[in-house]
Amino acid sequence: MQFRIRLNSKEINIGSSVFLVLSYALSVVVTIIVFAAGGTNRVYANLMYVPITIASSTNGKKHGVIHAVIGGLLLGPFMPLNVEQDIMQPHVNWALRVLVYTVIAYVIGFFADHYRHELLEVQKRDEEIFEAHMATVYSLVKLSESRDYSTGEHVVRVAELCRLLTDKIRCREKYREYINDDYVECMFKAAPLHDIGKVGIPDSILLKPGKLTPEEFEIMKTHTIIGENTLLDLKQRYSGYRFLELAVNIARHHHERWDGTGYPDGLSGQSIPLSARIMAVADTYDALRSKRVYKDAISHNDSVEVIRQSSGTHFDPEIVEVFIECENEIIEIYEREMVRASEGKSL
Repeated sequence: MQFRIRLNSKEINIGSSVFLVLSYALSVVVTIIVFAAGGTNRVYANLMYVPITIASSTNGKKHGVIHAVIGGLLLGPFMPLNVEQDIMQPHVNWALRVLVYTVIAYVIGFFADHYRHELLEVQKRDEEIFEAHMATVYSLVKLSESRDYSTGEHVVRVAELCRLLTDKIRCREKYREYINDDYVECMFKAAPLHDIGKVGIPDSILLKPGKLTPEEFEIMKTHTIIGENTLLDLKQRYSGYRFLELAVNIARHHHERWDGTGYPDGLSGQSIPLSARIMAVADTYDALRSKRVYKDAISHNDSVEVIRQSSGTHFDPEIVEVFIECENEIIEIYEREMVRASEGKSL
């Protein structure tokens, strides 16, 4: 299971292309202004520096120089020195203008390329540091899960289930504008962090084979707050990663119930974050299918029936509907991940 965060170079290229098109459009506008104002003997010819600067600073020295040459030629051999008197420019005038434009474009583009490269290097280093931190976090998550469950693969299965449910829910009319590809992927990355707060729960409670006492259950419930606080610290350092926002909500609210009887805040209905409502269904299904120190695993059909009966009380009814609709895909995910887990143990 890999969680790589990559720079979106496609979006960067699209943005640069937009500025390049804009700069060429401005060059045409400047050409018209210069001609309408009476020719290159007026100060308006200096306006050509604006589109050249835009092209060079946003697209680098190569495109900047090309644009400078084109801009210089637009004000070159066919642009009069004085329109009213029909006097053309000496060749040396427009040739020098092209040269000056080109030099300026090259200098601006050179520094733009340099600082763009520096920025990408910094972003790359930040990405590597972030991924190293997240690898540590996910390792801790799997270790904490292995204390509570027979295997840490629970987090992998829950992540896959959350991605599936989120992708299916986006087809519903009310969520089409709210859920996009980025949200689906963020759910996949955030889901494994839902129980990270269990690292702060004593083994005597977490591994107790029998029913917890009221006092012990109160301590167990604090894993939601511990998880939220842990992820908030991480989010403050890496505020640009949206999946951490979802992870914070999931960690705190995945034990809330649709009817308001959950914890830690007793939220109800749609006041519970969507990410936490999705997690509640996925987490419960996998918990029911898994053997724990205090219970045996139950079958897929029995697990689905438990979730169906809890629709409208524990779970969002719409998410339960989606869950039942993609029942076959859920079985495939569960069985595939169980096979992977068993193969990993045999290595």
